[in-house]
This record gives sequence, C-alpha cells and structure tokens, in this order.
Amino acid sequence: MTQDFYNEQEGGQEKKDRAPLDDQHLTADELLAKLERNLRPKTKQEKIVAFWPKRSHRRKQNLNNGDSKDDSKPLSESEIEVEVEQPAVTTKKSACFQRRSKQSANQKDGDDGQPVDDVTALADQTVASLGRSASDEQALDQSQGGGNSALVRGSFWLSMGNIVSRLLGAVYILPWLAMLGKAANQGNALFSQGYNIYAILLSIATFGFPSAISKVMAQLIAKKDQNGLWALTKRSLQIGVVLGIIFSTLLYVAAPLLSNGNAQVVPVLHSLAPAVLVFPVMSMVRGIFQGHQLMHISALSDIWEQVGRVIYLLLATWIVLSHDSSNWTGAVVQSTFAAFIGALFSLAVLGYGWVRYARLIHPVAGVPDEQAALAQMSAANQQAVAENQTAADQTLHRRHQKDDNQDQKDQPTGSKALSMVINILKESWPFVVIGSSTNLFLFVDQYSFFPLMKAFFHTSLSQLQIDFALFSANPNKLVMIVISFATSIAATALPILAAKKAAKQIGALKEQLIAVLRLTSLVLVPSALGMYAVSDPLYRFFYPIDQTVQAGIYLLQFSAVLTIIMSFFMLLAFVLQALSHGKEVMRAFGYGLLIKIVIQAPLIYLFQGMGALIATALGLGWSLYLMMKYLKENYQVSMRTIQDTLLKTYLSAAVMAIVAFLLTWVSKTFLLTTTTKAGAGLATALGVIGGLAVLLVLYRRFGLLNQVLDRGHEPEKAK
Repeated sequence: MTQDFYNEQEGGQEKKDRAPLDDQHLTADELLAKLERNLRPKTKQEKIVAFWPKRSHRRKQNLNNGDSKDDSKPLSESEIEVEVEQPAVTTKKSACFQRRSKQSANQKDGDDGQPVDDVTALADQTVASLGRSASDEQALDQSQGGGNSALVRGSFWLSMGNIVSRLLGAVYILPWLAMLGKAANQGNALFSQGYNIYAILLSIATFGFPSAISKVMAQLIAKKDQNGLWALTKRSLQIGVVLGIIFSTLLYVAAPLLSNGNAQVVPVLHSLAPAVLVFPVMSMVRGIFQGHQLMHISALSDIWEQVGRVIYLLLATWIVLSHDSSNWTGAVVQSTFAAFIGALFSLAVLGYGWVRYARLIHPVAGVPDEQAALAQMSAANQQAVAENQTAADQTLHRRHQKDDNQDQKDQPTGSKALSMVINILKESWPFVVIGSSTNLFLFVDQYSFFPLMKAFFHTSLSQLQIDFALFSANPNKLVMIVISFATSIAATALPILAAKKAAKQIGALKEQLIAVLRLTSLVLVPSALGMYAVSDPLYRFFYPIDQTVQAGIYLLQFSAVLTIIMSFFMLLAFVLQALSHGKEVMRAFGYGLLIKIVIQAPLIYLFQGMGALIATALGLGWSLYLMMKYLKENYQVSMRTIQDTLLKTYLSAAVMAIVAFLLTWVSKTFLLTTTTKAGAGLATALGVIGGLAVLLVLYRRFGLLNQVLDRGHEPEKAK
C-alpha cells in the first residue's frame, strides 16, 4: 500500500471517507485495510483526528518528518505521551504500538518505491477482533474484576447451584422409598451410613484445594501471568488425580473397618470408591472455573451432577427390584454408585465449559488474539520496526517495556503459585472442617448409636437400622434443604465482608454483619417454624406410613427446631472465617464437638434416638454461644442489635405456623385423610401455600419484605 493511501486513511480526510464507495475505486487490499480500520475500537488519538483533522494532520507530519526543517515547534515528551496515551488493557497497548510501528516501516518502504504488502497482518488483526464473541468479552470482564457486584453474582450462582442440587436430592426420596416398600427405612439408613463416610472422606480428599486454587488463579489473572496460570492449572489437575487414586483405594480397602460391624455397609462403601476417584479432579476443575469467575459453569455442573445421579438411582433401583423385590441391599448399592454417574455428568458440563472458555483458561489454545498476532511477526519485520520507530513510538515502547518488565518481576512462577496454594490451604483448612461439621456430628451418631443401643437395650440390627433412619437419615434429608436455603441466601454477602475487613471500613463492616444476621433470621425462622407446623403431613408424604410414622414425626419436629441452631452455627462460622478468625471458630467447634461426645451416651440411654439429637443441639448451641460472644466483643454486633426485626419476625412466623397447622388439620379432617400419600401431599401443599401467603402479608405490613429484597439492609440505610 502506498504512503498516500495511509495519509488518506490516518490523516483524517473525512470528505473522501464520506464519498460513495464506487467513486473511490479502492483495490481489494485497500478495502480490507479500510474494513480493519473501521471495525477496530477508536483510540483517543483517532478521536482527536476526527475532531481536529488539520491539527492532527500537522502533528503527524511533525512526527513523520522529524529530521526536516519546519517552523513548527517540536513536540515535547509530555505532548507525545498525551498524543499516544496508553490504554488500560495491555493487548490494546501492544496493538497500538504494532500499528504505529507498521506505519513507520511502510513510510520508509514507500519512500524507496517498494510498498510493503501487509494484508496478512491486517487480516490476522481482523480475525482476532471479530473472533471475540460477546460472551467471551463478558467472561473476560468477569475473570478480571467486577467489584462487589461480581462477587455477589458469583456467590448467587454457587448458592443457586447448591439450593437446586439440594432440592433435587430431596425430590428423589418419594419414588425411591416407594419402590423400596417395607424396607424403606432400612434402605435409607444404609444409604445414609455410606454417604456420611463418603462426605467426610471427600472433604479430606479435596481439603480446600478448589477454593485455594481459585484465589491464586484470580491473583495470576490480575497480573496477566499466563505461564504461571497454565502451570498451576496443570499442577492442580495432577494433584486431583493423585488424591483421587489415594483416597478411593483407601475407602475400598478400609471398607470392612469402616462398616462398624455391619456387613451390608461394605458393598455400599465399595460402590462409592469410583466416585471418590473422580471427585477430586472434578473439584479442581470447579476451582479453576471459580478462579476465572465463571461461577455459572460450576453451578451448572453441580446441578447436572444431581440430575444424572437421580436418573441412574431411580432407574437402577427399578431394574434391581423388578428382578428380585427382596434385594433392597442391592438397590441401595446401585443407588450409592449413582454418585459416580453423577460425577460423570458433572465432568461433561465442565468439559463443555473448558472448550467454551478455552481462551480464558489456556489462551494459547484458543482463537489468536492481538498478542498472539504480535508473537507471529517475523524477526525481520521486528527489526525493521525497531529501526524506524518515531520519537513517539520509542517513548511508548520504553514505557510499555518498563511496565512489562515490572509485571514479569511481580508475576509468580508455576512453582511459586503452588506454594501460594499451600499457604492458602494452611489458612483455609478451618473452612474444610466447618463445611463438614454436620457430617462430623452425624459421624459421631453413626459410630456411637449402634454399639450403645446394643449395650443398653440389646436391640437387633434390623431394628437399629430403622431407629437410625427415624432420628438421623429421614429428618436430615428434609432439614438440610432449609439449612442450605437459609445460609446460601445470606452467603451472597460474605465476600463483601472480607472486602470491608481488608479495607478497614469498620462502620460498613458492622452494617454488613447486621444485614447478614437480619436476612438469615428473616428467612430461617419462618422456614423452621413452618416445617414444624406441617411436619405431620410432610413426613407422611415422604416416608412410609406405618407403625413408625408417629415417632418419625416427633423427631422431625425436633429436627426442625434444631435447624435454627445448625443454620446460625454454619453462618457465624463462615462469617468469622471470612473475617480471618479461623482459630476462634475452630475453638468453638471443638468445644461443641467435645460436649456432644461426652453427653452422647447418657442421653441415648435416657431418650434413645432423641437423645442423640439433644446432644447435637447442646453441642452446637454452645459453639454458637461462643461465636456470638466473640462477635459481640469484637464487632459490637449481637442478636440484640436486631431485636426489633427479630420480634416482628417471630411474631410473623408464629402466626404463619398457626395458619399452616390449621390448614393441614382442615385438609386431613374434611378433605383427604393423611393416611394416604395423596392426602398427605394435599395437606402439605395447602399448609405451605397458605402459610407463605400469610407470611408475605405480615412481612409487608411490618416492613420486613423490603429488608429481604434489600438483602437484610434496612430501607433507610440502604438508600
């Protein structure tokens, strides 16, 4: 291309640019160059050219003819910096440097009468510009920042995935237990015994690696350290494979020891070993996506994991029982093996996300961007560009090289990134313990209830399985929905707490803490009391209606009240850890677990299954008291701070519970009896819908509904 063409394109001759295309008689090469120029984002210099064409043209001539004599005053270095102001993004800065350098090289070639054909370079730039889709731009924006809104959006996705997966995990109970028939309680107890060990083992196997990796990756992304980022990605996958092999082998080999003397538990644990093999790698990949702020991929993988698990669980149970209706243990074994099938579904979603966002996870493997196009320049062209840089280009190059050298100096290598992960693991291991706290309490129940009951009452194993299902397995599946729902909604504010703590914004931090407590109370209290009110038809709807149903209802009612303690314990544990008080959380949890272990035996002797629940309530209650005390002493925040909201919440929840109970009574008395699944389902639906309607009316009347919508903030403070 000739120098005249570049002067026409870059010199701001708008009249010719506005002329009809047919009058310009442009060649194919010139059309391609014009297309590239029109498509790329305009820099500040080009905007100045469009606004003051004559002034910009004169400055350009001064730059291009620096050795010729001119009456105009040469530009100072500060003026040059203004003229070629560097954009914020490094790729744009590199592309600007490339375009200006190419123009200088083309000018020299044009003076010699040998124009340079750079159509290939322009085509590469055009492809790089057009190859970036809108979704990729959004993902790139998410991976490189976004402030509190991005944190809340990411927490929302993870919370939504958690809630939906919990709901799917509860929906399958109805058809699954219906297929098991008379062995429903025994099958559910056996299922829970295997899953309690499986959940604890997974917590140990992953040990907080996903969250630690996501944090380090966010730092590497901010520093644009692609080499360290990819090295950490590969290393994390390798660690996941090794951990999966170790712990799956351990579970398979140690199954007889972990069975607690019950031979039926051994095949259940064996069936869970393949899931333990895959899960660490799956968790690492989720951590990678979370580090890139692609929370929706992680959430979708969690949801599809449950979908695949439930589909296989129901289908396999139907096939096994259709061949032998008495083989309920075989059905349970296939139901626990469904965890591996669900993991495969999750890996499929993660694989799709890996391909979809390959340019973010491993940029070298994706569509070439502007930096990749720069890397493909030949050595000869690079030398020619260096020899023909103008004064402005040299200044830009020096500053750009200085920034790159500083970035390279600050960027950690792959091995250093791994050491950063280890350091984060040392700080985040309390999260792992607290995250599995409920499973640890269930673990104590599982390994103390059976031997204590045999020693105290000489109960048969089959009866013990039923008793264990009544106080542990059955209510736990229902109350965990409430716990996940309450804590997940409030957890959207937890990342902001860490940010306020780091910024030392004490007033804003206190306000956020109050908002979290208020929001959790507004959601949790009516949920727990509502479950208590409809526990009779709710239990009958999900579980067998036989001679054990009344005992199951009583235990579900107590578990519903226990849900308040468990949810606030989980919430305060994560809040204090987000504020870097992990030691205090572990101390409180340790005291609570010790109380549980000490009083477990006498309470089981006095109240059997109910005694185990009472021991859990006392242990977690003491832990909750210690954390609330610490929060009050250090942040002047307590339940008394929100006593006005609590009073209105308790009053609204109490009225709602009474209305829900009356509706269930009317349904089973005058409509359909709850001795059938249809009657129990109708009573439950009427109680839930009617109670929810009354709660919304009262919340609106007391001004609490606005607080829920404002994520716990009072309207006047939110404004």
